[in-house]
Amino acid sequence: MKKGFTLIELLIAISILAILLSLSYAGLNSVLKNHALLSVQQEHFKQFNQTFTRLHTELHRIIPRPVRDAYSTQQAALSLAPQFIRFTILGRPNPTYLPRSSLQRIEYFLDDTKFKKRTWLTMDGTDNNRYRDSILLENISQIRFEALSDNQQWHSLWPPELTEENKQLTLLPRAIKITLTQTDKEPFMQFIELPR
Repeated sequence: MKKGFTLIELLIAISILAILLSLSYAGLNSVLKNHALLSVQQEHFKQFNQTFTRLHTELHRIIPRPVRDAYSTQQAALSLAPQFIRFTILGRPNPTYLPRSSLQRIEYFLDDTKFKKRTWLTMDGTDNNRYRDSILLENISQIRFEALSDNQQWHSLWPPELTEENKQLTLLPRAIKITLTQTDKEPFMQFIELPR
């Protein structure tokens, strides 16, 4: 006598297989969603890390050199307000070895919800409108720059005050504090000590 599967046994086996396949699909789908989310977070962290590494490096190349605007008015070597920081650095890239200054004027600022870097193509004079902007981070709800003076006071404006002798134009703070808040995230704070 031949033995085989009954119809009920086949239906039970197919039902168990269907349950296992649906569980496997749900698990695989969850893994794929988590992987996509992790990839987005990794890319975001990479941009965040690159931005603050660049800012840290450039602030360590700062020099106390004021600049002149289009009206020949001297501007401070480092200007700071809650939503921007503007300064002069030494070490402008020159891969073609052109005869030009090694100084560069840079600004980091918040434009709507974008954290941007502005690089001027010239240091002084009438070409102050020639610059290049790049977007560093997006979805930024707030940014705040502060400067630490020699008397250990934090200032939301720098230079703290201008004198007639313009001594404050070359004055650099001891450190910069940056507080950055992204949409739906806790504020991120970083302190950068400036070279003396």
